[in-house]
Amino acid sequence: MRRTAALALALVVIAVACGGDDAEGGGSGAAGSGPSGPPSGVSVVVADQAVLNFQEALDIVGYDPGPIDGVYRERTTKAVQAFQGDNGLTPTGDMDAETTRALFNADPRVEPLIIGAIQTALTELGYDVGIIDGVWGPATQNAIASLQGDGGLDPSGEVTNETWELLRQRYNTEVVATALEASGYADLTTEAAAADAAGPILRRGDESDEVLALQQRLTDLGFRPGEADGHYGGETASAVMAFQKQEGLQRDGVAGEQVLARLENPTGPGPREDLSGPRVEVDLDRQILFLVDEQGGRTVVNVSSGSGKTYSKPDGGESVAYTPTGDFVVERRVDGLREAALGSLYRPLYFDRGWAIHGSSSVPGYPASHGCVRTANADQDFLFTVMPEGAPVVIYGHSPGEPTDEAGF
Repeated sequence: MRRTAALALALVVIAVACGGDDAEGGGSGAAGSGPSGPPSGVSVVVADQAVLNFQEALDIVGYDPGPIDGVYRERTTKAVQAFQGDNGLTPTGDMDAETTRALFNADPRVEPLIIGAIQTALTELGYDVGIIDGVWGPATQNAIASLQGDGGLDPSGEVTNETWELLRQRYNTEVVATALEASGYADLTTEAAAADAAGPILRRGDESDEVLALQQRLTDLGFRPGEADGHYGGETASAVMAFQKQEGLQRDGVAGEQVLARLENPTGPGPREDLSGPRVEVDLDRQILFLVDEQGGRTVVNVSSGSGKTYSKPDGGESVAYTPTGDFVVERRVDGLREAALGSLYRPLYFDRGWAIHGSSSVPGYPASHGCVRTANADQDFLFTVMPEGAPVVIYGHSPGEPTDEAGF
């Protein structure tokens, strides 16, 4: 296939923006790129890894997208408009096919980001692209062909305009809408949203003493924000999301006023006190993992578990993407990348047949896996060093799609 044809799709499909004023004081993001909108009077945004790739690409070619946080805000729209104007395109603020081609051709460093965005969108829809590595290969092309076949299009693997529209529609309907519902944003009141937007905000891309203090506080509380260097990177965003999940706050990896205030006096429940250590606990309701050592010390990790959706198995038939609950142990460890039928697993720790805790490049704030427990790759490196074979794994909470005859066994 022509690489530019594939890249033309990239980010129009995956730009996530919802109606209402954003946290930067107005604007509703890219036109037509989000779902139908949040409840009336509620300001809502949903962070997305693919949009983050797009923002990084804009930054590389010299256009300031604002915070690189995975949210298609007003500043990102203005950056797109500026790029379009400078390249002889209509300044719509949308990442259409022509804009994506121009962005791709502007700098070779952009290529893996755009391809990675496509791979991320396909993966979130349940298509196997292998590793999300920013390289356009047979697995990604086959995933496009599968998408086309499911949508009644010619499964050519070529990204036609019809394919672009199909992926856009399915992503917004099946991924963005699910993220909105599961993120907790739908429960925000107008007052809470306004208060959070008006207060201090730290987010990905920031560098400051305030970020350093945030990282130090998260570390003190048992979270994993990475090196305390004052830079708000991916590990810090993941740790903030884990904290938000523990405390029942909105799940976007952004440290707004509510997060910063709660850090002073966390109230969210920790691991279960009636269980002996050392052990790993996975709380499916909050989508977090607790590692508890022999002295009762804890480390908290952001995870994403089974989505509960029905998917097509590679060998035929259908299955449900659920995570089994109950008491398990680490049965097998693979120190490296494990290529499985449903995708790539980084340093997996298998605890029940084909189910594992494993690293992934995509760990959203909601259940999204085929059934395994996803962690960020950096968190998996840590877990792999402290979880030998035989280490207890306890999984509890509501598991969407879990058969009743296996629940709790």
